Amino acid sequence: MKQRETLREISELILTQEAAIEKHQPPTSSVYKNLRDVIIAGQHAEYKTETGKILTLSNNELSKINHYLTSSSFISAWYHLSGNKENRDKAAHSCTQLISTLGPHDEEVLRKYIETEKLWRSAIKKWGAAPKQIAKKLLIFLLIIGVVCYWFWMR
Repeated sequence: MKQRETLREISELILTQEAAIEKHQPPTSSVYKNLRDVIIAGQHAEYKTETGKILTLSNNELSKINHYLTSSSFISAWYHLSGNKENRDKAAHSCTQLISTLGPHDEEVLRKYIETEKLWRSAIKKWGAAPKQIAKKLLIFLLIIGVVCYWFWMR
């Protein structure tokens, strides 16, 4: 995939991801809307290649990459907090792989991705927008009820 095609795909993915984030309830979507630009602005302004050279990208290209990394890591953070580690890993892997095709070292991209995801997880928790794990609580409750009923039945 050529650089222009990759950047076009990144632009499309940003739109898709932000539309998906927008569909969430206000606490979740509000965290993203309120902090997105701050987090993008705080991203590193450069990427290095595998040989350690600084990758020459325009400000527009860097902005797109950082925007994509920010939106993707938000989705990963949400998956992580909801207990869906498999989808979190898929989102992280696909984002870092796509950005790495532009030339940055994949380990550097993954490190930046993980840092940003941790920041999002912290913000989501702080704003009280973490997904509720009702199913897990319901299962534990039913298990306790089952054990109590079994205990009374066996007496």
